Amino acid sequence: MAKNADLPSQGSAVNGDLLVLARRIASSLREETSTPTLRLKLCNQLLTGQIKEERLRLLSEQIFALNIDEQHYWVGTFYALLLSAAKRREQATYFTPPHLAQSVVSLLLKEGFDLLKHSAIDPAAGGAAFLSTLAAAMRLKGATSESIAERLQGIEIDVGLARLSETLISDRIGGSIESGAVVSVGNSLTRRTLGSFDLVLANPPYGRLSQNEISGKAWKKVCHPGHINKYALFTELCFRLVKPGGLVGLVLPSSFIAGPLYNLLRSYMREQGEILIVGSVLDRQNVFAEVDQDISVIIARAGVSHAPDANVVFGSFPGLKTFKADAATKLPKAPSDPWSLPAGTAGLAVGGATLADYGATVRSGYFVWNREQDRMVKSTRSKSTVPLIWAQNIKVGKFCMPKAKKRRGIDFVKFPTTKNSAIIRSNAIIIQRTTNNSQLRRLIAARISPSILRKWGGFITENHTIVITAPDIKTLDNLCILLNSAAVDARYRPLSGTASISVSLLRSLDLPSPDSLAVALSTINDGEKAVLKAYSISSQQLALSTAVA
Repeated sequence: MAKNADLPSQGSAVNGDLLVLARRIASSLREETSTPTLRLKLCNQLLTGQIKEERLRLLSEQIFALNIDEQHYWVGTFYALLLSAAKRREQATYFTPPHLAQSVVSLLLKEGFDLLKHSAIDPAAGGAAFLSTLAAAMRLKGATSESIAERLQGIEIDVGLARLSETLISDRIGGSIESGAVVSVGNSLTRRTLGSFDLVLANPPYGRLSQNEISGKAWKKVCHPGHINKYALFTELCFRLVKPGGLVGLVLPSSFIAGPLYNLLRSYMREQGEILIVGSVLDRQNVFAEVDQDISVIIARAGVSHAPDANVVFGSFPGLKTFKADAATKLPKAPSDPWSLPAGTAGLAVGGATLADYGATVRSGYFVWNREQDRMVKSTRSKSTVPLIWAQNIKVGKFCMPKAKKRRGIDFVKFPTTKNSAIIRSNAIIIQRTTNNSQLRRLIAARISPSILRKWGGFITENHTIVITAPDIKTLDNLCILLNSAAVDARYRPLSGTASISVSLLRSLDLPSPDSLAVALSTINDGEKAVLKAYSISSQQLALSTAVA
């Protein structure tokens, strides 16, 4: 495949049509490419343009029309697609797109990484997105191919991807690389000696591990027992690999920013380095191929703990554009607290109230259906049998009614007695607990239909829901309008990019005062405008009380 090394990199969104084509061709070849050697052979045909497998020809033609960064990305992605879906999930074989890799590298250069002197390692180097981007930048700066190969290192668990990564790096620097000289094969988490580097950057694999699958005690610094995530272990590794004063750049699931299960990880990062930048990757579906989680980027300087008065730049990677800084603010005093961007710092009016000020209580849904299917029935048998509300039953602007998950009718759950605290016997709001950043709203809430209480006396909700109760129906109605609004959505998104809505974050969410909301709703016949007005009233009242004090 011909290359134009002078062609400026133009990042592009994940091409849906090209992804469909690549999937189809990979699926037809999967049984014939059961080994890394066979997968690598096909990818080299795509990379060189010397097509021997006719099924690759159309894909080759489409990849050929792209710039070199995109060509490399799609060759790596095709290798991943040749793996089974189960293997891709096991290895978390999903690659950083070129424009994001370039944006991250640009930020690291501004923080002092020297292309002519410094060393770098990617301990999860599959696809060589970061190493290839660095190699190209080093070459453009004037570094020799020998110098680049000496100063870059990577580790990749898949031998075929390791060899492909070296081929991609070699393609960028115009010099040959001896097999294993830059990207070695192995599991980074089990390596005992790795050296130290001026820069450690990675898009590490995600996914849970059991304690039986890991060795040593390093995981205790960043994980809770029963919730050991690969990316947390790689984060701990990256901070061990970097020299004092060196830089760490990580592409991670946004859950680490505010998720309650990542308090140890947040504390560890602040202890090990100065947090410089936290950026959210917007429009995830058009940026990452086959990735379901919301993604963020963190850049830190190792060697000193994060100072309490140090500012962190919060921002975003909007679409295909470079990093956009939104605000600089301090992290919370407690090292484990969420790294939330305050509403006022983000240019939003501060309400100063929380759900507790509305007299509301918040709790997670109770029933885990796939563990207790024996308790599910299709009709009521007693007052201790109540309808089950699924997350999919929640529709904005409509009363929430029970409806079976898969069939017609209603699903019910039986209890031994009527006296069970899990049964909700009052009016309530139900919220979907699992959403994603690409939805119009992160919070999707609806009030339970009063007919449920009249007919069955109570109900139960599945574990993928959150239940909010309040002193009266009027308060619940107002809260339902509030929680479904764009104004609240704008305040929740900076707090959490994780797919799961957090009960603790809901409890701490900045809201307008109940009186301000009631006044606004009584005078404005538009829920969105009324909520904005309520925040404005509350903000003015807060400013006045502060001035008087």
